[in-house]
Amino acid sequence: MASVTCSNCQTVAAEGAVACPSCGNALSGVGSTSTASSIPPSAPPSGPPSGAPGAPGAPGAPRPQIKFDLASIGHVDRIVGGGTFVLFIALFLPWFKVDFTFGSVSASGLTAHGYLYIPLILAIGVIAFIAAEMLGVWKLPASSALARDQILLIATAINFVLVLIGFLAKPGGRAVGWDWGAFVGLIASIVAVFPLGWPIIQARRHK
Repeated sequence: MASVTCSNCQTVAAEGAVACPSCGNALSGVGSTSTASSIPPSAPPSGPPSGAPGAPGAPGAPRPQIKFDLASIGHVDRIVGGGTFVLFIALFLPWFKVDFTFGSVSASGLTAHGYLYIPLILAIGVIAFIAAEMLGVWKLPASSALARDQILLIATAINFVLVLIGFLAKPGGRAVGWDWGAFVGLIASIVAVFPLGWPIIQARRHK
């Protein structure tokens, strides 16, 4: 219901009153209020709108930075990662060759032995595992059934065994000789597994 407020004594009079019933001051209608107008407007929501730059989920919102932190991995991980990376490259190098009078024919480890694709896949996994920790984008969950060193040891040990078999099992028998890539791959697999396996071997020897 509309009302009129007296500007002199602030008495509220009914709508249409000409004079204030309390002091007799003339009412001009200015200062009239209503029930609807007495309700203050609701405050706007705080924070930037959802589509504004800087709002969560907005295109311009800042993203977590990826930092290259070599100090986040230990000396052992550097050796394991370096050896595995060299092994990955060595699988594409010439492993075996056959010499002829006018030249020679060579084959890579992957070409000579199809099962060496297993070390290739495992090498990619080991490199990605260490790189993710070094960049700070992922770490092995604490709830994992295996420790990180156990996972790396299993992968590098499988690589070593398969590479050793591939090195010894020359395709074609005596007519085929080793090429330099086979030696690089074998040495790299040993370097990758040694820092993880040697402490376990020593611990068992001292029991």
